[in-house]
This record gives sequence, structure tokens and C-alpha cells, in this order.
Amino acid sequence: MFDNSNLFRWATSELSQDAFICWLLSWADSSYANKNPEMHNAGKIFVNYLLELSDESPISNENIVVRKQLDSADIVAEIGKNYILLIEDKTDTSEHGDQLDRYKTAIQARYPDRKILPIFCKTGNQSNYKKAKKSGYSLLLRKDFLNILMEIKKNGLENNIFDDFLSLLDFREKETQSFLHLHPNDWSRHSWQGFFLSLQDAFPDLNWGYVANAQGGFMGAWWHFGAWSGWQTYLQIEEKSLVMKLGCWTEKHIPSARASVRNRWLKTLEAANKESGIIITPPVRRGNGRSMTAALVSSGNDWIQLDENQLIDFDSTVIFLRKAMAVIDKARSDLTFAENK
Repeated sequence: MFDNSNLFRWATSELSQDAFICWLLSWADSSYANKNPEMHNAGKIFVNYLLELSDESPISNENIVVRKQLDSADIVAEIGKNYILLIEDKTDTSEHGDQLDRYKTAIQARYPDRKILPIFCKTGNQSNYKKAKKSGYSLLLRKDFLNILMEIKKNGLENNIFDDFLSLLDFREKETQSFLHLHPNDWSRHSWQGFFLSLQDAFPDLNWGYVANAQGGFMGAWWHFGAWSGWQTYLQIEEKSLVMKLGCWTEKHIPSARASVRNRWLKTLEAANKESGIIITPPVRRGNGRSMTAALVSSGNDWIQLDENQLIDFDSTVIFLRKAMAVIDKARSDLTFAENK
């Protein structure tokens, strides 16, 4: 349990996580081999895991020099005379702009004769890591971080700071996986994030995030984009609602034209849905913005399929979502109502 006695219950900023990583890396320095063999071994296991992420060989007896905020980079660790670990560390924020490329360029200029090993560390949840991968960063995500710390712990390490951080990561992971053990009515924001992360295994084109609106916002996911009559059609989860959406973000349309295409897309969906086994209904509030809900989707009870314990049946839910996707696919090929008549 993550309680008030845990140091990281109070040290909640990214700087606190930076400090833990710097602390653990520092123990890998060869000067600690005799002073504190257990912590030295823990530090070496961590460093060697990061080297392995970068497809490099492990170290055995090297000098380690750790620096914070060098050229604005979160963490820079000199590993012997050959390698530089460049770690961009995040908790719940995401990378922005070209910061990853800038840090890598700056550190390479500072250490022209060493190999830079860039690593993107993220202990919160994130929809995708395309930008980090494109910039050449290896990923150290929460589950991987947790696994390597648990491996170190199994070696018999006893250290309160280490244990507190391990408990923090374990707590966050359990929060994310809580969608499997709670009724959907009781899901938190982290539960929804865990659900969306699992859905990405079934639907790789799915992205998710928090959507702010006047009603208080929601955790949402969107995927299965495709064109119909010059508009983009797609599925969107708005927490407890599953909706079929219609959007056009490249051209301007007057509100009456938007309402017309929304109504025609709804007719097309209804025609495509005759044998699907799902139910689609018009939304109570029919907007006419650049992104509009054309239909609500349900299975007659709820689109999230439940087992006998009233917990999510994930596989059945994926099957249901595939049925909704099939309806959209069928509707896209029907141009009967594509033009305003």
C-alpha cells in the first residue's frame, strides 16, 4: 500500500524522480564496491540494464559521473570513457517541441568522442512514444522500471529509499491495471488509461488522452479513421459512451451544412447496421461543429461487456468494438446519402 510513511508520497515532482535515478546511478561507481557492496551491485544492475536497452555490453568496474540539468537535459551519466547516458525523465508530462533532439545534439557536442545513449524514461501513462522513438531514444517505461527494481530487490537489497520508490511504481501500475478489478462505474482516470493502453494491443491506430469541455471533460480514445463524402469518420470512447463521430478539420463549412452531413451519415450508419447485433441511436444533443457525434452505440445494455462478476470481459468488449468498426466500414462504401439531395 502506498501510504503517508512513503517518502515519495510527499516528494511528488519530476525532480524527485530525477533525484532517485541519479542516486541509483551514482552507486554504480567503482569507488562504492567496497564501501557498500549491496548498493553498488544495485547501481550496476540498473546501469547495465540501461546499457542493454541501448544494445551495449555491460560494465564491470567503471567510474560513473552523474550530472543533473546539463545543457538542460534532465540526467547525464558518464559511463567510463566510452558512453554517455542521456536520460529525459517524465512522470505525467510529455515531451514537447524538439527538446529531445536539442538535448541529444547539445550533449553530443559536449562529448564528441563518446557514444551518446539517449533514453526516454516515463513512469506515468502516455498514448504513444512516436516522437521519442523518432528521435532515437530507447524507452524505459514504468513496467520495465518496476521489473528491474524488483529484480534488484530479489537479490536481497534492504534500503528504505529504494523500497519507497519501488512501492510508488507498484502503486501506479496497480492503479493503471485497476480496470480489470473494478466495475466500470468505479473506474478512475488511471483505470481508463489502463483500459486504453490494453486496447492499443488490439487496435494499434488507437490514440487517447484527456478531452476538456464545458461539461467537465473526459478520458477519451479515438481510432478507425476513414473518409466518407469528404469527411473523416471514426469511433470515439468518451468514458462510458461509445460514439460514431464525423469530423472535417481542413475545410470550413457553415453550421447547416455540417448538420446536413451529420444526418446523412446517421442514415447511412442505420442502413449498414441492420444485421450487426449492435444498437445505434441518435445523440440527444445534435451538435454541428467541426467534429460531431452522429450516433451512440450500445449492446442494449452497455457497450463495455461484463462477466458474471460484473467486471469487464475484455475479449468480449474487443469483439463488440470490432462489430462497431465493421458497421462503419460498411457505411463508408455506401454513398447513397453522400450528396445532399
